[in-house]
Amino acid sequence: MRKTGLLLFLTLSSPTVFGFGEKHSQVETKTVVVGQNLEIEVLVKPDADMVISKEAPWQVAFTQAPGLNLEMKDGKFVSKVFDEKLPGFKVTAPIASDAKSGRIDYDVKAFVCTKDKKQCFPQQHKGTIDWKKS
Repeated sequence: MRKTGLLLFLTLSSPTVFGFGEKHSQVETKTVVVGQNLEIEVLVKPDADMVISKEAPWQVAFTQAPGLNLEMKDGKFVSKVFDEKLPGFKVTAPIASDAKSGRIDYDVKAFVCTKDKKQCFPQQHKGTIDWKKS
């Protein structure tokens, strides 16, 4: 009985304790080609009743970025440079000379809190960004 209760507790609480649970934000992405570079913005938009928490670690990882010359380690490019003005990430990536378009797979880890800062929530967003050279 104890093992069943512990297993049930871990199953129900694991998104909260070990990972990322309910969404309290959205991600908006933007790309623009500037010369031979692609400027990528990954913006985190907190829900109306939430605010950005700058105290917690943030990161964006690109797991696939064909056509871009990004330094990939262990199969991904990671940036932890959070721009508070956006709020989010801005990455400049050189475009491969033969690339005309591509798709980037991203994974963002962010943190938001209630306006009174009594509750904070880790956020994880995954998605894709399509880009095209004009």
